[in-house]
Amino acid sequence: MRTYQLTLTTAAVAVVFALGACNKNGGSPPAAADAASNAAVSSSPAVAGAEGATAAGVGAAATVLPASAQDFVTAAATSDMYEIKAAKIAQAKSKDPEVKRFATRMIHDHTHSTELLKALLAGGAVKATAPTDMDERRKGLIGDLNAATPPNFDKTYVDQQAAAHQEAASLFANYAKNGDNAGLKNFASTVLPTIQTHRTMAQQMQTRIK
Repeated sequence: MRTYQLTLTTAAVAVVFALGACNKNGGSPPAAADAASNAAVSSSPAVAGAEGATAAGVGAAATVLPASAQDFVTAAATSDMYEIKAAKIAQAKSKDPEVKRFATRMIHDHTHSTELLKALLAGGAVKATAPTDMDERRKGLIGDLNAATPPNFDKTYVDQQAAAHQEAASLFANYAKNGDNAGLKNFASTVLPTIQTHRTMAQQMQTRIK
């Protein structure tokens, strides 16, 4: 597998669905990390006017850049892995029926998205390789969910989900418009409405769960 030369770079793949670095205490990312991320975004000539996002307790989303096929596949596949794993934890730990229903839908929809992407890659029209594991940022977010106490779990999960789907919507919208592979652009356009629906659902739960 070739080394990823990220147009989404560290700023984007780390920040795409990056949930603004929700750390182990649910706080904001360190200033040094913010500065590095902002510098990476502002120094790129390919910065796109993506939607901004802020999720309570999670931090601000970074600008999302148009990606190469490999960058987009990496980001989309990693997001699906995170969503499915996070939802399984929510099914086990949440006592809120709405949160549990949302988690069930996340597993269904993101499994379907994964299957669509795998089929596209298997067809040979996309010269890219899907990752086999989550990145360290998402592993940290999963760690936060596992560590969350019962009174704090639902808020932790819902805050992550609101931020994740805001950033995912920006990524998919940008690739659908500016991507470099026709098949992946169609995939992004097809999946985008589902992501936007997830975002709305998460934001509504976020308003309810303070």
